Amino acid sequence: MFTTVVAVHVLVCLVLILSVLLQSGKGGGLSSAFGAGGPSGGGMAGQMFGGRGAATFLGKVTTVLATLYMLIVIGLNLIPDDVQGTRSIIQEEALRNQQTSPAQGLPDAESGLPPAPGDPGSTP
Repeated sequence: MFTTVVAVHVLVCLVLILSVLLQSGKGGGLSSAFGAGGPSGGGMAGQMFGGRGAATFLGKVTTVLATLYMLIVIGLNLIPDDVQGTRSIIQEEALRNQQTSPAQGLPDAESGLPPAPGDPGSTP
């Protein structure tokens, strides 16, 4: 399930990037490569979307994809850690160091050894 949600998230990201790049800005953007950036507004994009239809269609697609992107991000953050699978290498190393701390091999204070000088329980 988690892998499927991440795959959908990556797909939404790629389509969102593409829809933003296809919109015409002040300089024409990538949509001018399809012929929509010129003064006539013709070309392939003009045929697909109509005269002004490319801007409104791509604007709506971008809005829907951006909303979907934000909802998926929130959803992914709500998934518990145990469902997400493996941790990062740094988290694994920190967990390994925590389990084998240097203080584990030391004897307890009740073992009968005299307290070290400077310990709060030692007498001068």
